[in-house]
This record gives sequence, C-alpha cells and structure tokens, in this order.
Amino acid sequence: MMARLGMIVYRGGLVIAFMCEMAAVTILAAIATNKIIPDTDNWMAVWFFAVTGGVSWLVARAAKNALAG
Repeated sequence: MMARLGMIVYRGGLVIAFMCEMAAVTILAAIATNKIIPDTDNWMAVWFFAVTGGVSWLVARAAKNALAG
C-alpha cells in the first residue's frame, strides 16, 4: 500500500515538475522574443513556475529514495 502511494507521489511530482518547467521556459521565451511585455508580473510567473517545479522534483526524488530504502 505505501509503495503504491510512494510511486504515485514520485510520478506525480515528476509530472508537475515537468509541466512547471515547461511553463517557465515558455514564458521566458515569450519575454525574450517580445511577445509579452517584460514587466514584474511576468518575471514573477517565471520564478514561480521554476521554483514550484524544482520543489516538486525534490519531493519526487525524496519519495523515490524512501521507496528504495
């Protein structure tokens, strides 16, 4: 039961991390190509998605390490 929950947390964390990082890169690319105005709100969105993706990846790795031993 706990192994199944751990795998769900691991895979879900990786999916969330991937989606957040893709969102951060997409917004950053839009800023770099002048598709959107580089104001504070857009930069905060980039940082939010990058940090959220990083934290989600760390949680996924912790879940995987807990399953391993």
